[in-house]
Amino acid sequence: MERKVKVAVIGIGQMGTYHAEIYQKLPQVELVAICEYNDEKRAKAEQKFQCQGYKDYHDLLKNPEIDAVSIVLPDNMHRECVELAVQHNKHILLEKPIAKELEDGEAIYEITKNYDKVFTVGFLLRFDPRFNMVKQRLDNGELGDIIHLYCRRNSPITGPKRYIGASDLSMHVMIHDIDYINWYMNSNPVKVFAKSRSVLLKENGMNDVIYAIVTYENGAIACLEACWVLPENSPTIIDDKLELVGTKGVAYIDSCDQGVKFVSDEGVSYPDSRHWYYVNGEVSGDLAEEVMAFINNVVSGTKSIITPKEALDSLRVVDAIERSIKEGKEVEL
Repeated sequence: MERKVKVAVIGIGQMGTYHAEIYQKLPQVELVAICEYNDEKRAKAEQKFQCQGYKDYHDLLKNPEIDAVSIVLPDNMHRECVELAVQHNKHILLEKPIAKELEDGEAIYEITKNYDKVFTVGFLLRFDPRFNMVKQRLDNGELGDIIHLYCRRNSPITGPKRYIGASDLSMHVMIHDIDYINWYMNSNPVKVFAKSRSVLLKENGMNDVIYAIVTYENGAIACLEACWVLPENSPTIIDDKLELVGTKGVAYIDSCDQGVKFVSDEGVSYPDSRHWYYVNGEVSGDLAEEVMAFINNVVSGTKSIITPKEALDSLRVVDAIERSIKEGKEVEL
C-alpha cells in the first residue's frame, strides 16, 4: 500500500473544521495535526480529530513529517504562513483569497509561481458542477463569444460579523465571481468602475453592498453585484445568480433555493446543497471536491487547475474595485 499523505490544517474556524473533516474521510490521507491559536477551540479539535494540536503555525510547519497543509486563516494573515510553508517545502491549499492586500498577493505569487510542490487557492466554484458546466460549454463553442454577463452573490449579515477587520466584501465574497468570470473570459480585465454603500456595517468600516462593472480586453462586459447584509433569518445562506449572454447562446445559473426547501416551526429554509452539506455524516459538495482535487494533485505529482497567476489576477480586480470606489471613477488595471 502506498504511503498516506500526512496533512495538517492551520486555523480551526468553520472552514478549517470542514477541511479537517474532509481529510479524515479520505483513504489516502492521514490528518496528523491541527493548529489553532484559541486554547479552548484547539483542545476541542485535538479531541475531535485525535491528532496533535499546535498553538503556533511556526512550530507546526517545522515538523518534517507533515507533507501538506490547508491554510484556513483570516484573509489578512495569509502571507507569512504561505512564506513559511514554502520554506518548509509543504504542499499548500490556501483558502481564498490569495491575500487581503495586493502587495501581499504579489509576494505570494512570486514565491509560488515556480514552486515545485502543489500550491492552490480554494476557489470552490471551479468545482461546482453548475459553474463548471458553463466553462465546458464556452470551451466547446456552444455559447459563442461572451457579449456580457451579470452575476450576483448576496448573503446574510451573519458572515461579515465573523470577519470584522480581517476582510471586506470585495475580497471575501465578490472574488468568487471575479475568479470564474476571468476563467470564462479567457481575456484580461482592463477597466473597472465600482460603487459601494455602507449602512449596517458602517461602524465596522466595511461595505454593505458593491456594484462593479469590469471591462475585458476582448470588449466583453461583466456586471457584478454583492451584498452581505441580508437579514439573519434569510431562508438561504447564499442567493447567487449568473446570466451569461454569448453570440450563440445564453447560460443561466440560479442557485437561490438550492433545490430543497423546508417549512416548519423553525421557519422557512433553503439549506445548502452545494458547498459543504453533510451526507451520511460526512462533509460533501464543492469543498470536498476541491480538497480531493488537491490531494490527487499531491499524489499524482500534477499541478492544480487554479494557478497562482489566476489567484493574483482575481485580487488585482478586487484592488481595482477598491480603488474605483475610493476615487469615484473608472480605473485601469
